[in-house]
Amino acid sequence: MKYLYSGKQAKAIDFHAIHTVGMPGLVLMERAAMTAAAAIREREPEDVRILAVCGAGNNGGDGVATARILCQMGYKAAVTVVGQSDYMTEDMKKQLEIAVGCHVPVLPASSVTDGVFDVMLDAVFGVGLSRPVEGVYASVLEQMNDSGARIYALDIPSGVDGESGAILGRAVKADVTITFGVNKTGLVVYPGCACAGEVIVGDIGFPRESVESVPSSVYFYEPEDLARLLPARPPRSHKGTFGKVLVAAGCETMSGACFLAAKAAYRMGAGLVKVVSVPANRDVLLTALPEILFSDRDGLAEGVEWADAIVIGPGLGQSEEAEEMVRYVVENSPVPTVIDGDGIRLCRRITDTLTDNFVLTPHIKEMSDFTGIPVPELQKDLVGHTRQSAEQTGCILVGKDARTVVSDGRECYINVSGNNGMATGGSGDVLAGTIGGLLGQGMEPFEAAKLGVYLHGLGGDVMAAERGRYSMIASDILEGIARVTAEMEKPFSTGGSRAEK
Repeated sequence: MKYLYSGKQAKAIDFHAIHTVGMPGLVLMERAAMTAAAAIREREPEDVRILAVCGAGNNGGDGVATARILCQMGYKAAVTVVGQSDYMTEDMKKQLEIAVGCHVPVLPASSVTDGVFDVMLDAVFGVGLSRPVEGVYASVLEQMNDSGARIYALDIPSGVDGESGAILGRAVKADVTITFGVNKTGLVVYPGCACAGEVIVGDIGFPRESVESVPSSVYFYEPEDLARLLPARPPRSHKGTFGKVLVAAGCETMSGACFLAAKAAYRMGAGLVKVVSVPANRDVLLTALPEILFSDRDGLAEGVEWADAIVIGPGLGQSEEAEEMVRYVVENSPVPTVIDGDGIRLCRRITDTLTDNFVLTPHIKEMSDFTGIPVPELQKDLVGHTRQSAEQTGCILVGKDARTVVSDGRECYINVSGNNGMATGGSGDVLAGTIGGLLGQGMEPFEAAKLGVYLHGLGGDVMAAERGRYSMIASDILEGIARVTAEMEKPFSTGGSRAEK
């Protein structure tokens, strides 16, 4: 698990290190510059020409110091300063003095458009930027983007909001971002991550006490987390051990949705899966997935009493009967419940508050319909809006996007697995069933939602590598999830799983 920090939190860590622990700011700046120079040296030959484009703040100081260290390494590096010298921080002034003393060329801002530099260092704005980029600054950022040079952003691409990832007017599009001390949320979520390129988190010597003084509630998973996250499968078990999942889904024209959700629940390890759907879907479902139990919609109440977990909504339709089904589940479900697809739209008509026993899985348009927040606003700050909406509704909210966000109203999980090959019909049905399968095995709703999203993305990544992103379909993700979980068990003999070892 890796934690992410906003720009304000990163500045608070820096402040603690300097003013509480007593580390000089110039020492931290020097460490940042050494980290950046080392990363550039690994990627660039010594014959390239480098221009550090620096603002008047401490991020500019990072850029000046990096250019000076690169000069000392033998690179042809120069500095240009954007903005008014009257606003220079003391550390920036000192770094500029040191650079001049080391004979680092200081060039006019027009050098950005000279076309002679192979590499540019973006050190115009750091994580403290909170207003739109305008005027000469906007022009310089555009000139850097148009220069054709490879761009290394120091700490964060100028113009990207460190918390939401929003573009503040204009933003640099970096090939590599070297961020200092801790990773930033704005580098992981869209649209900021599209400007970040490769992200390197450089250790600049923040004391552990300083990092721990600013707790983060935003994080993502890594593959090594799976061993502790997957539910255990004890050797002495039977189908009832791993839970009974009810999938209430599908209408006359949408049999595929309930098929994918039900199969995903089985693939995720559920012991029994019962589908409640329209009679017209019975034969096709039992032919395609004979492992399921089937009931028509009249069997919903009995199914709710039977189940250890419920998935409702995929392909359910918008009829009055469908609305009554959702209403019954919302008002009577005693077990963890996933509401997806049509169920989310219908749920909004029924109530605007739920409990943390419910997991809602809206894509961005469904989330807009459910919350009343316009899509463009959601896209500017999906993390913040998902957290706030989860807190207001009381449920676990899975805001599905290219970077899906899962929140219980307090913490936020940002998913970094997955790819654009998964942007295909039925992918959301697979996710709903995957989460349902984990819930059936006894996982808490928030934990199941996070793990389900992560596994869903990993499964997509496995199959994208094999079949390509253009050719992926939703059922491929099911195969990918099976391969991911099978890989976890390879080192162990039959009769146990990595999770229980």
